[in-house]
Amino acid sequence: MRVLLLILLLLTSEAKGQFWQQQAAFPGISRDDGTQFSIGNLHFCGTGRGSNFACTGDFFVYDALNSTWNTAASLPVWQERQYASAFSYQEKGYILGGENCNGYYFKTFWRYAPLTDTWEPMPDFPGTGRAGAQHFLIGPDLYWVGGRNETGILNEVWCFHLNSNQWEQLGNLPFAGIWRGMGFANQSYGFVAGGRTNDAGQTGWNSDTWRYDPQNDLWSNFSLQLDFGSRMYLGSAQTDSLLFVFGGVDVNDNVLSSLEKINLNTFQIEQLLPFSGSARKGCMSFAGNGYFHLSTGITANDRLNETWRIAYNPEAQITEHEMFEVAINLQDAALHIECSPGLIGEELHILDIQGRNLMVLHLSKTKEVIPLEQLPSGLYFAALRASVRQFWR
Repeated sequence: MRVLLLILLLLTSEAKGQFWQQQAAFPGISRDDGTQFSIGNLHFCGTGRGSNFACTGDFFVYDALNSTWNTAASLPVWQERQYASAFSYQEKGYILGGENCNGYYFKTFWRYAPLTDTWEPMPDFPGTGRAGAQHFLIGPDLYWVGGRNETGILNEVWCFHLNSNQWEQLGNLPFAGIWRGMGFANQSYGFVAGGRTNDAGQTGWNSDTWRYDPQNDLWSNFSLQLDFGSRMYLGSAQTDSLLFVFGGVDVNDNVLSSLEKINLNTFQIEQLLPFSGSARKGCMSFAGNGYFHLSTGITANDRLNETWRIAYNPEAQITEHEMFEVAINLQDAALHIECSPGLIGEELHILDIQGRNLMVLHLSKTKEVIPLEQLPSGLYFAALRASVRQFWR
């Protein structure tokens, strides 16, 4: 049996995992201040203020395995919002609070079931509606912290017990509220950082990281161990014990492009490659499968629909550098293809010597076989991205 082995080494800068790569655009109207939740490899992105200045309630789902977008169910009518809080728990997604772009603050709470692609109401928040709150999950308990409504920036702390569907008010923050910062948690503690406070007519800055002990309903200043400085509109995403913090707006109104990776077991901060696109804020961000993603946002006065990613896991970078193999079995007249998982979703093109596109294969698994009986003997080319190699039939 004669087998010819061709090795296609992907050397384009787009293929190198340590650089920012632009992905398929968010398919909805361009927007900022949306929110997202993740269920496995699926990342559900929606709501926000659209480029038409109206609030949105539609959702789209990004499949991280093949870098594609699909449509998901929208929130019910009249539930369009921005600055909402979103999270997932036990394979379901949740949306809470927000503002309707006309000064109305929501207290409604919704749960999304991916198997039926439907939304169902949860118990309304018992306090006043609010937007731009921080949140974190510890076990089955959601902690909802701060936010803003008609009265100003809030310092209230509430807990929703997902096992019993009950709300509980806890002790207030030990400082003057927090709006548009971020929340996250490790195994035992919750944290909030960044954002504006109610000081000086809602123009104060929270420059500290605060740790919450749920056993004692107690907040303590954690800035000596973990310091994010004075920033608002931070983009954050957490996967297991890794937290990613993107950009934000500083006290001088500069829009930042930094990206930090924080190990929440050791609280070590690693600076990753800054974002290479135009500076932006109000993005939806998510992480998983070795990549951190940004989608939508606003730069200057332009709302965006771009989606970008960067590898944070060295294995993801290696995957992108691995060789793409093409073996031609001349006896069976078949093209045997083997690729790394990071190339699933790419298109392989078979061209003749005149450059005509004879066949397109969407790589859906790591090993593929293409029958070649219909092709006459001759010289052909296999093309993937910018790499082209020849083979004989």
